[in-house]
Amino acid sequence: MSEKQNATSSHSRRIPSFVTEKMANPKTRKRMVEWYNPKQLIITGTKTVLSTIFGLYSDFRLLESYGQEPEEYVDLSRGYQRKGNDGFVTDEQGFYFTDAEVDRDEIWIDYVSDLGDGFNSTYTIAYYLTRSRLTIRDIESNNSYSTSRGDILIFGGDQVYPTANRKEYKERLIAPYHMAMGYSKDPHPQLFAIPGNHDWYDGLLSFTRLFCSRKWFNGWQCPQTKSYFGIKLPHKWWLLGTDVQLNSDIDGPQVKFFENLADQMKEGDRVILCNAEPYWVSSNKYKNYDPSYSENNLFFLEKLLKKRIQIFIAGDQHHYRRFEFIPKDSDGKPDESRKVEKITSGGGGAFLHPTHDLREKLLYEFVSEDIKDREERVFERKKDFPEENISKRLCIKNLLFLQKNKMFGSITAVLYLLVAFSLLDITQEVSGVDAFGARFIMMLSGIVRSPQCMFWIIIILAGFWLFTDTHSRRYKWIAGSLHGLSHVTAAILINCITIGLLDFGRNMDWMIVRQVISFLLVGTFGWIVGSCIMGLYLYLSLNAFGRHSNEAFSSLKIEDWKNFLRIHIDKEGVLTIYPIGLEKISKNWRETSVTDDGPLLEPDIHENEKKKVQPRLIEAPIVIRPSNCN
Repeated sequence: MSEKQNATSSHSRRIPSFVTEKMANPKTRKRMVEWYNPKQLIITGTKTVLSTIFGLYSDFRLLESYGQEPEEYVDLSRGYQRKGNDGFVTDEQGFYFTDAEVDRDEIWIDYVSDLGDGFNSTYTIAYYLTRSRLTIRDIESNNSYSTSRGDILIFGGDQVYPTANRKEYKERLIAPYHMAMGYSKDPHPQLFAIPGNHDWYDGLLSFTRLFCSRKWFNGWQCPQTKSYFGIKLPHKWWLLGTDVQLNSDIDGPQVKFFENLADQMKEGDRVILCNAEPYWVSSNKYKNYDPSYSENNLFFLEKLLKKRIQIFIAGDQHHYRRFEFIPKDSDGKPDESRKVEKITSGGGGAFLHPTHDLREKLLYEFVSEDIKDREERVFERKKDFPEENISKRLCIKNLLFLQKNKMFGSITAVLYLLVAFSLLDITQEVSGVDAFGARFIMMLSGIVRSPQCMFWIIIILAGFWLFTDTHSRRYKWIAGSLHGLSHVTAAILINCITIGLLDFGRNMDWMIVRQVISFLLVGTFGWIVGSCIMGLYLYLSLNAFGRHSNEAFSSLKIEDWKNFLRIHIDKEGVLTIYPIGLEKISKNWRETSVTDDGPLLEPDIHENEKKKVQPRLIEAPIVIRPSNCN
């Protein structure tokens, strides 16, 4: 994080040591998280369990709000006046005085979520996000649009991977964004952040220290003091950010804050609601398996704000997806001014998520649970980025699981070796049997007599059962059991094949040597075969049953297909959303001359890559006009 900026004086940019030391050399820049590395699996699993337990019994949000004054919304519906030639009127921390404001005609807002993973993907988005002007083209209509950097930047959740702590925030988030814009000229843009589940893995301590202390985040001011916020925008628009912790729920003080906010809203006010996850997708996808998805009080928030929410935005799923509902007026014609958009935009830097996991093209929702006043809204699925056919094609790479996740095989190698070692006595009985079928049957019969082998088989079955997607109990029992049995069967088959190859027992003088060679072969085959089974399981689960979307694509570590949103409210109150995407990120960078507010690196793009590496519109701009505007 940069030093405090003085809004009324000149600035000589100072680059923090952790940027020069870690980011100057491409070899020391952070790579994408190795989710299937055994060490990472243990760390992430432990953090998840601990944060879930403490999240259930000790909600940091309640401690944070205890004894404090109720949170106030931030009024950005007004602009800032200059004080002579010295700059804008600010307080001692550089934040603008509210009594030096005038009505603001227009405002630009940037939204980015699920960032802070590999350097190349995170910095690519940060670089284009921080350019003062960005011209983007719609490849379908060939129209070009000139956009401005956001006066407000919204971090939509999961600001860092794999787990939250000071070191990861510094190296995976702060450093790349400092390199993109370590300083800004006044009027400085402001940043607001929503915590995601990964931000909660340290109990929200690092997040609060970084974003809720009225400090600077590189070139952005952070006026936020809680993990949730409300922002009043020009032309009767509001932007609200929620903190759903780990359970898709908001706490009591937060409910009171939004109730108070709803009371202050006037007729005709409209809301942009930002959540850490697209609960409208999750509740639709899993409602038949887990009713709790429809029981969180985010739905209460929708009822509280009545029909004011016209734009829902969320991250968590690392792709772009948009659903749209257009109500009809009294004449039965579509009323574009009242349409509702539900957008998932989680393309800030983390690995890509699939778009073909959700098969539904329509979402059915009821505005009210009151049977007498039930209004059904049907949301049509308008756009996915990447397209579903591309997502399916990318998923095939799971068949090369071993290539992408070289260290995962060490887990299956150890498990297969434990089975082989527990069958050592039975192995000697099977030695000398030439027919493979006979060896296999004798091995199976011997397993029943080995309590040690049965123990390890149960461990394998239980481990892969626990790994299985938990939303459908039937799928968990059937698919989890079959997955575990496939590994047990593979371990026994490999052991039988190894016995046949080394011809155990026919020359007792070489027994120990042959056992050592046998274990080496079992471990090697276990590494390869176990990885292949895992890749095949993930591929079939996602493509045939729509399960394991997270696990099937985290294994691929796809850096490309990134996106962010740029929102503009113009002088007439027309709101336009520009969904901006990149098919490929930049992996080659060249240094630039150091300036106060310029980037330290810029993309070094080859001529044949320009079309895919440069940002473009994912779809035509989404426009919502005021009700009184033709």
